[in-house]
Amino acid sequence: MKSVAQIEEALQRVMTERANLLAVDMGVIRRVRKFTGAALLHCFVFGWLMHAAARLEQLASTAAEAGVVVTDTAIQKRFTPQCAEFLHVILQELTACVIQSENEAPAALLKRFSAVIIEDSSVIVLPASLAVVWQGCGGTDGACSAAVRVRVRWDLRGGQMWGSSLTDGRVSDHHSPCA
Repeated sequence: MKSVAQIEEALQRVMTERANLLAVDMGVIRRVRKFTGAALLHCFVFGWLMHAAARLEQLASTAAEAGVVVTDTAIQKRFTPQCAEFLHVILQELTACVIQSENEAPAALLKRFSAVIIEDSSVIVLPASLAVVWQGCGGTDGACSAAVRVRVRWDLRGGQMWGSSLTDGRVSDHHSPCA
């Protein structure tokens, strides 16, 4: 499947080459000793993917699985505004990747149109400390003070899929930047 290979290539490029360049450019990595931008990204992404509320020890263990042996303190020192901005830029680049399907949708109905676009969004609830960056929707007890809304568009006819900009979780789908 060509589209799977395209996704793999795009993820590899952003999560390795771009991560290494951006980490240095943004001051997250000053000199490569143990962490590269890609290794740091791997540590956080896969560490939090396995454990949404991962402790420092779990993140250090994830780093070790990728061949980077560091202490909990070394992980804690990475929690900086520059690192948060680095992760934000990486997320934006990943959602901006465009993937083109190898084949058009076969449905005769779709062939009547030049494009059939659908859009979907998901809200990811974040720790309350990130409310200054990503405003949530509040909720009845204020449990969602920080959240980010991720939107994706897909052309069913041509098979093209792309991500749009990230917005505060409180931004309604009626106010999509894609519209």
